[in-house]
Amino acid sequence: MVKKLTEADAAVRGIGAANTVLFDGRKRLGYNTDHRAAMDSLEAAIGGGEEAQQRLQDKTAVVLGAGGVGKAIVYGLTRRGVNVVATDINAKQALTLAQRFECRTVEWSARHSVAADLLFNCTPVGMHPNVDETPYEKHHLRPSTIVFDAVYNPENTLLVKEARNRNCTVVTGVDMFVRQACQQYELFTGQAGPAELMRDTIRRAIGAAKV
Repeated sequence: MVKKLTEADAAVRGIGAANTVLFDGRKRLGYNTDHRAAMDSLEAAIGGGEEAQQRLQDKTAVVLGAGGVGKAIVYGLTRRGVNVVATDINAKQALTLAQRFECRTVEWSARHSVAADLLFNCTPVGMHPNVDETPYEKHHLRPSTIVFDAVYNPENTLLVKEARNRNCTVVTGVDMFVRQACQQYELFTGQAGPAELMRDTIRRAIGAAKV
């Protein structure tokens, strides 16, 4: 348990945000389950294991959105040797994130100018009810690009649909949502979270078809 708390504390400090708080007597223990859930989802999509982490090294990732999820994902990517380029409609927020994690930033209008091996949508663009919107133009998507959309309602966002049409490897927000929920469940109960039950429940709740 000490190791788990130490790792959690390091992640919260590194990201600068917590999304889960446990109370131990008078102590409050903060955790951030987003970054590990995102990285586990990404690594599973490219084969899993240590080899997956090695394949990420020196890749270029464009991260759209510099909010809480963006911070967690950039934290995970930079720790895996990925070259991150952050961007946000709020240029000041993107610059702050880039300075914190010592990565590059570009103006939102220049987001398509970076040749991305990985593309992460950490904005609400495409979320219900604005399902006809996408944060990234489809003609810039390449089959070799891994597209990760953190939006989970709907699961099949316009970005996800267009990425699949371009034969990109895709990670959906439902996968990340379930993984972070399982982590929270384990923190609260000490038992592994029921991943498949959670996955089926959220898909029924948002009316998404299974893929």
